[in-house]
Amino acid sequence: MNKIWISTLLLALTTAVSAAPIFECTDSAGRKVYTQAGGKNCKASNIGKPSVYTSAPVSTPTTPISPSKTEQAEEAVAPVNPADVGAAKRALDTAKKNLEEGKKVRYGNERNYARYLERINGLEKAVRSAQENYDAAQRQPAPQDPVAY
Repeated sequence: MNKIWISTLLLALTTAVSAAPIFECTDSAGRKVYTQAGGKNCKASNIGKPSVYTSAPVSTPTTPISPSKTEQAEEAVAPVNPADVGAAKRALDTAKKNLEEGKKVRYGNERNYARYLERINGLEKAVRSAQENYDAAQRQPAPQDPVAY
């Protein structure tokens, strides 16, 4: 019976602490300050419940800008060297890593599941784009030595 009374008392004290009023005060410079201790130039304020957020978001890769038609024509003619294939492979690996890390985390501003899906779809699109760039780099012939006349 004593355990019930003690737990009820603790619950009542916890509720009283969490329901403390918040005051919005204006200082001499006109800035707003929020505090639990009211005073001169203060009025009661209802700021709502605090939100809980996760740590800093995972860096997302920037989406590549699509080249113009003339640049695409130049790329079709100019052979790609192996360094470009390596760079495309690294970009693909980074995009895949960002996707896997992004699936593990759900940020505080993504309470709506559609926002989470929107972010994941963007990461998946980046992986597809990096895969296409890698495939295109592999298909193009390697540069050949110039012929001396």
